[in-house]
Amino acid sequence: MRMAEHAAVDRFVDFASLTLISVAAVLSAVCGYQAGRWDGEQSRLYSLANANRVIGAETVGEDDARTTINVAIFLKYIDALSTGNAQESKFLYRRFPPHMRAVLDAWLATKPLKNPKAPLSPFAMPQYAQQMQATERRYDQAASGDFDAAQVAHRHADDFSLLTIIFAAVSFLAGISTKMVFPRHAIIVGLGIIALIYGVVRLIGIPVL
Repeated sequence: MRMAEHAAVDRFVDFASLTLISVAAVLSAVCGYQAGRWDGEQSRLYSLANANRVIGAETVGEDDARTTINVAIFLKYIDALSTGNAQESKFLYRRFPPHMRAVLDAWLATKPLKNPKAPLSPFAMPQYAQQMQATERRYDQAASGDFDAAQVAHRHADDFSLLTIIFAAVSFLAGISTKMVFPRHAIIVGLGIIALIYGVVRLIGIPVL
């Protein structure tokens, strides 16, 4: 009777070992694939973040160059106004970019010649600073968002890599259980089942690509 019970346990353990090896092999392959996908996504997002930072830096340089040009035009414009040269002042006014003309109009509305509290120049107006910083801020925000997303992708890749190891360990436990006898093989298979359940529970909580 005891031999029959051991034989039944042996058959169950053999079946469980084969099932564990098969399931763990599939899940390990899936996790390895997902780890690679998330690694690729992480690299892509880091590249986007770097590209946005570079573009943002280039935008700052372009804004500086435009500011230099606007300052030169502004100085000539003020000189034309002070000498009463209406034709030249109108010509120079049309040379300003649209956003600069809006800032200039806002600055002139403060009556800088009469109002001691008026900004010293249109370049000191809040509207000008906001306009110049808007593009840079947009690229900085995009870079920060891509960088944060890349870090999340990195965590997911690490999680899948860890699960690959866990499922490989399940296969190992199931494999060595076939070389053991009662009751050690049942204990090893039991540990493999617990590890498999733990891995599956963790796997369910990780998004896939």
